[in-house]
Amino acid sequence: MKRWQLLARVAVVLVVLSAYWWMPMALRPLSFFEVRRVEVRGTRYLSPSAVVVAMGLRPGASTFDNLHDLERRLSSMGGIAGAKVSRVLPATLILDLSEVEPVALAEGPDGLVPVSHDGRPLPYDVTEAPVDAPIVAVADRVLLEALKQVQATDLGLFTDVAAARSQAGELVLDMTRGRLRLDVPVDPEIVRSVSAVRRTLDSLRVSWRELDGRFRGWVVVRKDGKTAGRQDGTPVARPAAVRRALPAARRQPVRRRVALAVSCRPAVLPSCRLT
Repeated sequence: MKRWQLLARVAVVLVVLSAYWWMPMALRPLSFFEVRRVEVRGTRYLSPSAVVVAMGLRPGASTFDNLHDLERRLSSMGGIAGAKVSRVLPATLILDLSEVEPVALAEGPDGLVPVSHDGRPLPYDVTEAPVDAPIVAVADRVLLEALKQVQATDLGLFTDVAAARSQAGELVLDMTRGRLRLDVPVDPEIVRSVSAVRRTLDSLRVSWRELDGRFRGWVVVRKDGKTAGRQDGTPVARPAAVRRALPAARRQPVRRRVALAVSCRPAVLPSCRLT
């Protein structure tokens, strides 16, 4: 092989390998690759039009423009937790977004404002995209972090919270029916235990006023005096674990009986004493 042929082949290989850097620059000025369509994915609270405006596309923007710059602009937009921009040639940009999930609705100058777990107001229009989150009087950081933990542990329980507040180191959750009390910081295991007790009581058709998870290993159930099934307030049926727990609870002093309300034993139906 002649020397010039070897050099030509090496040159071709170098051109091909460097195409990743020089090709976008060469194709960017061509009108054929101007952005004519933007597809927005993953938004629930933000409007796609507001997202496109936040991108700051210049007139005649090309699909070969720097996508990392677009991602940085989107990530700086309020309510965006992460952004990934990809191109589909010749003229489409696809935005895959993840939004910051609101943990509460706090009072703002113009009404209720969604807030994140760190207290930042989120630019979500609750009249256009309803936010299913509890109402708080003050966007307290400790309270919001506690709500974030409940949300991350049991979303079904969280969605039933109508209002929340913190007082004297505890979290008080006013549910659509009844009230929950938890220690702050919130222990995910206690949240799961309280949720399990709540489901058990509902399955037994037992009316309750309050579930208190501030006793380590126990959940105190405070009844509201009304229980479906019998007029005397006795549940229609109790599981064997519940029936076995009752005689021992009756022999304890009054204060001890309150603490024995519900035993939070993992992987088994809680033993409970309704007080």
